[in-house]
Amino acid sequence: MVVKSSELTPEKISNMRGGKGEVEMTHLLSKETMRNRARLFAKMKLPPGSSVGLHRHDGEFEIYYILSGEGIFHDNGKDVPIKAGDVCFTDSGESHSIENTGEKDLEFLAIIVLL
Repeated sequence: MVVKSSELTPEKISNMRGGKGEVEMTHLLSKETMRNRARLFAKMKLPPGSSVGLHRHDGEFEIYYILSGEGIFHDNGKDVPIKAGDVCFTDSGESHSIENTGEKDLEFLAIIVLL
């Protein structure tokens, strides 16, 4: 199966999870395609100054793979600078958020896997 970029529709979300600004999310695969073993596989784009607010994962874990830009990953109360090539992991029972602190868009892949 191949999903063509022309078939993907970005969705704009204001104040995602209580964050700042507007986030662009493009779902790359549906839950059904992932056989309900994953809840999300998406490309995220955060303009400068925007963020995804603090949230907790239970019964699942989330991975971010940073494609471009830079920012801060809030990892259970610890602020960690991030840039392209970094991987951020949030396990079940943990909380996180992400913020674009750079001059360019922060783009990353987000994957939520169900336990």
